[in-house]
Amino acid sequence: MKVSFCTSGFKEWPLEAVLQWAAPLGFDGVELWMGHIEKFQEDNGPLDHLLKQLDAYQLQVPVISGYTTFSGGFSGEKNLRQEYETMRRLLDAARQLRCPAVRTFAGHISSRKASPEQWGQLVQDIKHVMKMAEQYEVDVAVEIHYDTFVDNAESALQLLREVGHPRLKLVFDSANLNVEQIDPVAVLPSLFPYVKHVHLKNYKWDHANRYKSIPVPIMEGDVDNEKLLLEFKRLGYGGFVSLEYFGESKEENIKRSLMQYLKFCAAA
Repeated sequence: MKVSFCTSGFKEWPLEAVLQWAAPLGFDGVELWMGHIEKFQEDNGPLDHLLKQLDAYQLQVPVISGYTTFSGGFSGEKNLRQEYETMRRLLDAARQLRCPAVRTFAGHISSRKASPEQWGQLVQDIKHVMKMAEQYEVDVAVEIHYDTFVDNAESALQLLREVGHPRLKLVFDSANLNVEQIDPVAVLPSLFPYVKHVHLKNYKWDHANRYKSIPVPIMEGDVDNEKLLLEFKRLGYGGFVSLEYFGESKEENIKRSLMQYLKFCAAA
């Protein structure tokens, strides 16, 4: 396994500052938030300039993170044409940066609240997205996330089955499953064939008030990430795990999480 971190927690930082901060820490890659990429293009021009910087830091880009949900076709919260255009930009940036996948969400409400009509519309929208992905030769990875249609193993497998495209993959996030009180180790074997990328973080979780939950390094919270990583190792995962933290303590949580991850790798 290789280790990266998500720049989506550093939205207030210029991308150059994020890369300079991370460079001495020893990451293999960086998961880029699309907003950072777009700002870089505004300030510096074509993405080949960014690719040169990433090569100089010896950082691969395993995933570009977008915030598309494809909800607009049935609910009107977002303009569906704008979402398709955003996805096209994501795929184009991925192709230019030698990145194999882009991240999306699927829907904007819990799978328990989604009507059959909403689900059917989402499947059709994702099928359209996959035609775009085929043209760019880039995978689309749906993140397993609470408050979306893909918030558990069953709904994830249903979407994969109904869309039926080999480039549709998953971003596996153990902490998001914990919000739904689902054991990530128990569901990983069924999802593993479709896992393109892994988000790794941890919390001391308050299920009564999720926004009072406290982010902590990966081996110190409610999720047994050591057990999870051992299961990934047993299954033969060779991709990236991305440390994903937000808020005022993000730098410290990432640094301590990286130390814990490297210690785990050395012991395992």
